Amino acid sequence: MRLLSASIGLGAAVAAALSGGWAWALPCVVMWLEFRAARADATALAAALAPGLLWLLLCGITGDRRLYFCYTMQYAVHLACLYRERSLRAAIGAGGVLIAVFVAVRVAQAATASVLVVEIAVSLMVLVVSLATYGTGAATSARRMAIAAVASLLAFAGLAL
Repeated sequence: MRLLSASIGLGAAVAAALSGGWAWALPCVVMWLEFRAARADATALAAALAPGLLWLLLCGITGDRRLYFCYTMQYAVHLACLYRERSLRAAIGAGGVLIAVFVAVRVAQAATASVLVVEIAVSLMVLVVSLATYGTGAATSARRMAIAAVASLLAFAGLAL
């Protein structure tokens, strides 16, 4: 099962790298490592990675590089919800890792301070709302996927502010 999980995680990372570059591959690698640490199965990993790759496809079709924010928020919230089943602290840490990866990439891309402040504020708001929502119901893979999908749409809307 570890080989299948590694194949899925690294396959998604390679696809992301070939389509969008290293910045798009990095969140896939983090997702795979975090899922491995959580001892989640390969099916759950595939289900978590697939919706994010739709953002990559949309970026390729539209050329809108802002969709990278939605892509990373999809993954950050999915990870946070997965780890919320352990504890709130673990959830914040897991989601925070991907937000930190996002910020590091944006710094490397020379994003301005004012843009970074907005992106960080929106990402933290989306993470808090998502964790509050996830904590109110059953912990299921389908629920994680739904909340992460809505969170990525909230991230998109947040960029318009």
